[in-house]
This record gives sequence, structure tokens and C-alpha cells, in this order.
Amino acid sequence: MTLSFPLPIFVPYAQQLNSAIIRNMFRINLHKKVLGAFLLLSLLPLVLLFVNSQHSLRLVEDLLRQRTTEALDSQVAEALELRADMVARQVSSFLYEVEGDLRDLALLPVLESSYLDFSWGHQRMLWYRRGSNDKPVEVREKVLLYSELAYIDASGREQIRIVAGRPSAELRNVADPRQTTYKNEDYFQQAARLPAGGVWVSHLNGWYVSRDEQLQGAETPLEAVQGAPYRGVVRFATPIYRDQQFKGVVVLSLDHRHLMEFTQHISPTEERYVVFPSYASGNYAFMFDDQGWTIAHPKYWDIRGFDPDGTLVPAYTENTTEEDKRLGRLPFNLLDAAFIHPNYKAAAEAVRRGESGVLDTTNIGGSKKIMAYAPISYRSGDYAKYNIFGGITIGAEVEYFHQPAVATSKLIRREISNYLSESWLVISMTVLLVIVFAYSLSNSIVRPLLSLTEGTREMIRGNMSARVDVNLSDEVGVLAESFNTMVDELNNRRRRLLRTLQALRLSRKEIIRERNFKDTVFENVESGILTFNHRCQVTSVNGPACTILAIERPEQDCDWQQLLSEWPELRTVLDGWFSAGGNESHEPNRCYVPLERSGRPLTYRLALFPLSFRQQAGWLMTIEDLTERVNMRQQMARMDRLASLGRMSAGIAHEVRNPLTGVSLLLDELHDRLLGNEVDQQLIRRALGEIERLESLVNEMLRFASMPAPQLALGSIETVLQDSLFLIRKQCQRQKVELREQTAADLPEIKIDKDRLKQVFLNLFNNALDAMPEGGVLTVVVMLDDRTLRVEVSDTGIGIPAEQIPLIFEPFYTRKGQGTGLGLAISYNIISDHGGDIDVESQPGEGTTVRFSLPLDHDA
Repeated sequence: MTLSFPLPIFVPYAQQLNSAIIRNMFRINLHKKVLGAFLLLSLLPLVLLFVNSQHSLRLVEDLLRQRTTEALDSQVAEALELRADMVARQVSSFLYEVEGDLRDLALLPVLESSYLDFSWGHQRMLWYRRGSNDKPVEVREKVLLYSELAYIDASGREQIRIVAGRPSAELRNVADPRQTTYKNEDYFQQAARLPAGGVWVSHLNGWYVSRDEQLQGAETPLEAVQGAPYRGVVRFATPIYRDQQFKGVVVLSLDHRHLMEFTQHISPTEERYVVFPSYASGNYAFMFDDQGWTIAHPKYWDIRGFDPDGTLVPAYTENTTEEDKRLGRLPFNLLDAAFIHPNYKAAAEAVRRGESGVLDTTNIGGSKKIMAYAPISYRSGDYAKYNIFGGITIGAEVEYFHQPAVATSKLIRREISNYLSESWLVISMTVLLVIVFAYSLSNSIVRPLLSLTEGTREMIRGNMSARVDVNLSDEVGVLAESFNTMVDELNNRRRRLLRTLQALRLSRKEIIRERNFKDTVFENVESGILTFNHRCQVTSVNGPACTILAIERPEQDCDWQQLLSEWPELRTVLDGWFSAGGNESHEPNRCYVPLERSGRPLTYRLALFPLSFRQQAGWLMTIEDLTERVNMRQQMARMDRLASLGRMSAGIAHEVRNPLTGVSLLLDELHDRLLGNEVDQQLIRRALGEIERLESLVNEMLRFASMPAPQLALGSIETVLQDSLFLIRKQCQRQKVELREQTAADLPEIKIDKDRLKQVFLNLFNNALDAMPEGGVLTVVVMLDDRTLRVEVSDTGIGIPAEQIPLIFEPFYTRKGQGTGLGLAISYNIISDHGGDIDVESQPGEGTTVRFSLPLDHDA
């Protein structure tokens, strides 16, 4: 690789050498005085003449460029206006051709086959794009000219309807505008009022396409190949009379895309025609109707259209809501666009008057352009009011519009500059002859000095090997020797500097590689990282830290307390560390921080490490979200504890159950032998009752220890709930408990074990009734929430203290004087086996709410 090196380091030497040469050359003596006077008298008149000529030519150049620019701008504007007028005439002729097609269709027999032949017999070429945004493909193909054909009888009922070249089975009563395609069209009524041969033409009807629907993530319409297209129609209708009796209406629906073809491909640049214009450049054309609505434009959201309910989307004005701007609902009406640029409204009004012209405008995107406009002559249907269908506009960016004038101006400047250059050349040749003549007089004196001067110039040009050979022993010889010594010294310095520069480039590459490696590690490590300077300000935050703490990455150093304002628990820990350690702490600090967000317990691990970089103290803090790890440990510990309890319960139940059976049998026998002793029999009956309660406890323990897997099948939770409520209604009445139900409508069937889920409901209902011995309200709510089915069982009982809530799902824990303490533990296991969650919320003295959820798509 060739390395270049700037020359400022030896410029002072060259300047000193030139100064020495000048002092020797212009030492005042007779020879130099005569030579100077000769040169002055010879060259001064030539220079004055040339300067005066140059000034006069520049004045002529400015005047010529101004007049040429005005003339060319006028020609370009006229050409742009003529092109707009030509396109307008083409559109006008096309519309009258469509009228002719309508009259031809009205003469055909009212047969589906005739209408189908007519539909396929009228096609026109379309040039458009398809494919993907990254790989667009240009397509040229023939497309049906009319997207719909219809014959409507005198009552308004469609008898024949051809849609996209195919018969439609959906025949509507279009006498009701609500049954038309766009929910509010009245073409049947309009055509029915016309005399025979009359033609009614609608304005453009189509579903509105918003900005987001067209772009779909692309930056500009030019890039949005995959965006939603605009599909609309202009309806042409004529009445049918037979024997002076109104028989019906024939309707042709012109496919809007064929109107778009007239403006979509126009480009005022050298290309002239493109498959899709660039809106951002301002070099494009569009069409508007006699009401000012845009009906053909590269931005589909500028085109008028209807909402799904048939409401015309209002035009974009200065009063348009921010919500509509955000959603890109901005159809463009030139008569309402004066707030963007007053010439939009002026152009629309001129077109209504049948005038064409050229105006300067600025579009919504901010592009300044010259806009030519011309009216589309047409007078059928509603368009008879202004005798125009609308207008054509062709826009050219201001810079491109003036391009011919600018090019001509540059050509004039170049020619005059060439003339001046040639004049300079002639004068230079004259000066050269004079100098050669003078040089011949002083050659013997100045030749050595010229050699030194040339050597200096070679050095300035970068030729560091230039040397001067002067075989003289006088001052000029000494000067030449000093020059050569300077050249050698500069070459040596240049080589050293090039080596140093190469080393610096290698060092820079290493530094960049190391920096990129550190940035990659910093951003991709799973732990969150924050760095602090010696003033405890946060200097950097990596992406995982922003995710964990839900904060925005600060753009500059900021106070750590302000950055962590939403995390008081972390602020307390950091404040303690900074206060205790200060700038002299060299030991890392670590701790686990439990906290709660949105009702969910979290566990973070913080670690603070001291840093020392370039004699600047600071800290590096790591933060890890260990919530899932802690929850998993707690869940595993609970599972181990439940497994141990199950094994112990099974063992105890097995060992106790057989002796209990024996004791029960012996007491029964003893009870039968004491038939005459009522007191002893009473005692034995009580003992048998206690043994039965003990057996019930043993059975509960066995069920808890050996609970089988749930038998899941599709079923209705509402059925299970109603079966469970049926069993407790009498008890609710006895305890004066009001039972309230709130069940969502249309609950789906889900996979459940009905018997075990019924056990959950009964456990929860019995606990609620036990908490309301003096009466109260028991509320059951079933609702759908996202992908889960949620159930809430609430009571207005005595409630549960907060410190006891974590214990209620533990086996054998009970707050009642009786019971096994296994009801909620078993319920917890049943809900878990269903893939659901269960939790409790309670306020002492106010009541308790137990919530559990079941997945809608639980896979058994």
C-alpha cells in the first residue's frame, strides 16, 4: 500500500530558500533596473487590456444567462402544461369511449352469456409491480376494463351481475343504497330518472386505503410493493326503455386502475415513463375530480374512499384530528388544501373554469415543485355542472424544472470561460516571448538561481529526490549545497514519519478491535451491567440492565438515584454501599434483594465491584433477575416436603388403619354384651364415634398420599359448579348465607376431571361457610381471561391474617377446631394437575377470596 505524507514540515525550508533566491535575484543594480523597466513597459498594456475585456465579457455573460434562463424556463413550463393537456384529452376521450361501451352493452340481449362475452372482450394493458419489497417484478398484462357489469330491472333487483369476469350468484336490490357495494350508492335512482339514451356517471367509489395499509412497514410508496392496493370503480349507468316503458338500468363499473394508468407512469424526467413514480422527488402526476378529490396518486391514502360502513372519509384539513394523522387517514381534496399551499386550491378552481396553467407548490412531504395542470373536459351525469371530469397535474421538482436553463447557463459560462482562457493563452504566449527575450539577456546571471527555484518547486510538488547541480564556488554554489543537504534531511524525516504513521494505524486497528470485543461482551452478557464514576453518576448501562429494570438507556451521565427512582429497594442497597465504602472501598459487595412488582414477588442479586481506569475511580454493578430460580427452588422444596408428607402419611395410615379396625370390632362386641347397662353403652358409642373420625382422618391421609392422575375429558365447568352449589344451598339457607352467582355467557368446554374439580368447589364452599357462622354473602364468579378460565369464590367471613396465608395450602394446617387440614392442600394439587394456578387474598374482618384459573387449551 502506498502511503502519502503531507509536506508542511519542509515548507518553511522552501520558503527560506525562495527568500534567499529572491534577495539574490532582485539585488538592485543597473542590469536589473533595465530588465525590470523593459518587462514593465511590455506587459502592463497587455494586462490592462485583458482585465477590461474580461470584465466586459462577464457582464455580457450575466445578461445572456438571465435572458436564456427566463426563455428556457418558459419553454419547459409550456411543455409541461402541454403534456398535462395532452393527458387530460386522452382521459376525456377514454371516458367517452366508456360511454360508447355502455350504449353497446345496452343494445345487447339481456343474457348472461352476452354480458360475459362483453366483459372478456374489453381489456386494456396494465403496467404494475408485484413480488416483494426487496425483489419487485414489473408486469405488463391485459386486465378487464370493467370490474362489474349489471342489468337491473325496474324494481332495482339485479338480474345479471358479472364480477371480475365471472357470474355472481349474489343478486342484490340496489334500489336500497345500503345493499350496494359501497353501502351508499344511488346509481340506480340516478339512472332511472334519466330519459332514454341518457348516461349517469358516478364519482370514484372505493374502500379507503390508509397510509399504514399501503406502506406496511416500508418507508415510501415507491418501496411498498407488498402494500394494500386501492380498488375502486367509476360507475356508468343508462336506463333501458321498451315501448316507452322503463324496463331497467344497465351499469358498467370502470376499474379504477385503468384511470390510474394515465398518470401513474408519467415522469417529467428524461425517463418520461416509469412503472411507479417517486413521491419524495416531487416528479410525478396525479388526477383529481371536479369536486377537488384526488382520484389517482402514488400515495393511495390521498385518494378518496369510504369506511366499511359506507361513510366517506373526510378530507385532510388543518382541523384533522391527531388520531387520524397517526392512523394515516388523510384523503386529499385540493379545495381544502390551501393550508398546505394556496396554489393547490387555485389550481382546482382554475380547472373548474376550464383553464390550464403552471404554478409552484410544496407537497405534504416538503418537496418544492412546479405543477402544470389542465382540465379533463367531460359533461355527462353530475359532471355537467362544471363541464369537466376533473384535472390532470404533472409536477416537476424545482431543481429539475430549472435543469435545462441551468445547463444552458453552464454552457454559456463554459464558452466564455474558454474564450477567456484562450485570451489568457495568447497573452501568456506574448508574455513568454517577452520573457524569453529578457531571459536571453540575463541567462548567464539567473540560470543557477532558476535551477534552485525549480528544485524547490519539485519539492513542493512532492518529488523528494530533487537535487540541484550547480558547479560554482560562489554564494550560489553554497546555496545549492545547502539545498541538497536540506533535501537529504527531509527525506530521512519523511521515512521516519511514514514508519511512525504505519505503526499508529496498526495500533488504531488493535484498539478498534478491542473496543468492539468489549462492546459485544458488554451488550450480550445475560447479566445487567451499570458503571459509575467517582461521583456516583451512572456512565453506562447495557441492554439487559435496561430490560431488567424497565428503564431507558441514558444518553449521558446521570444521577443513579434519579435513574433508579422506581426501584426504592435497590436505591436503599446502593445508598448503603456507597455510604459505607466511599471511594476507598476495594472489596466487592454482593447481596440478594427481595422486592415486589405488580403483586409478583421478585428476587434480584446485586454485586458492586470497584474499578480503576486511567487513575479514575469508579464502580461496576451487576444485576441478575433470580426470580424464576428462587421460585423453582421454593416449588421443588414444597414438592419434596409434600412427597415426604405423603410417604409418611401413607405409612402412618397403613399402620394405624388395621388396629383401628380391630378396636372398632371389639367395641361393637362389647356394646352388644352390655345390653342392660345404658351408661356403659353410651360411653362405647362415643368411643366408636371417635374411632370413625380417626378412620376418616386416615382415609383423607391415604387419599392425599396416593392421589391418582386426573382423568381429563371435555366438559362444562358450569355444570360442575351447578352440581356443587346444589349440595350446599340448604346449608346456606340454614346459616342465612346469601348465595350470588356471576357466570360469563358462552363458556367453552375444557378438559377437566369433573369429580375432582367438584371436590375443589365443595372444599372452597365449606371453608367459606365455616368462616360465616352468623351468615353473610358467598359469591361465585366465572369469567374468561385471555387464554384462561378464571373462578373466584369470595365470602364476607372473618378473613385470614396475612402471616397465615402462606401456610393455608400446607398439609394438616387448619385454623378450625376440627378437620384434617388437607382440604386446601388437596385442592391445590388438583388445580396444579389441571395445569392451573390457585391463590388467596384476604382481609381480616372483611372476608376472603380464593381464585383459581384453568387453561383453555390444556393438553391431557
